[in-house]
Amino acid sequence: MAKRTCIITGEADHSSNLIRFVISPDGSLVPDLAEKLPGRGAYLTPKPEYLRESFKKKKFAKHIDFQQKLSFEEVNAFTALVGILLRRRFVEQLSLARRQGCAIAGVGKLKENAFLIGLLISNDASAREARRLESVTSPKWVMRDIPAETLGAAFGRNSIAYVGLIRSKNAKSEFDGRGIQHSFQKWKPFIHVIPCHKGTDGCINGADLSAK
Repeated sequence: MAKRTCIITGEADHSSNLIRFVISPDGSLVPDLAEKLPGRGAYLTPKPEYLRESFKKKKFAKHIDFQQKLSFEEVNAFTALVGILLRRRFVEQLSLARRQGCAIAGVGKLKENAFLIGLLISNDASAREARRLESVTSPKWVMRDIPAETLGAAFGRNSIAYVGLIRSKNAKSEFDGRGIQHSFQKWKPFIHVIPCHKGTDGCINGADLSAK
């Protein structure tokens, strides 16, 4: 797996642990969460404070020639938007795993699987029940403190306390849950960032920004 350098910390890490940003053809700054968009990319450790610092220190201008000057409010709006998009990607990946038969919910169903790939535990789950499930299912890894409504969104429910990841019955499937794990680790620092109602297309559009 390729390693990239964070434009703030200067530390190298696997690209799956960082957020890639690119400039779109219309000059907009876009978070490339799937790492598939063309063009030169700037990589950032997923922390809201690092994103804000990147604008303050003009790191995007240096690394990918993003020259727009953003106001304090615009930077905060974009930071919140990145959090929204990270949450959306996590839900989409978990929902896809559910449709493929690799994600299950419900304590009863979980207890029927002695060796889970991963166990996802909500922020309002019972600590005692969580310990019991970990003991029974022996997951390879566990993720805690996930908003219950977010887990529920992947299953079409209001909220869910526990989700288990299992191997697909399809012999050709190589599902290991790592994509879901990486998505949550990226989104987690942004969970408490206040959502905004601007830039819902997932980018900052230069036409809407004025030099401050």
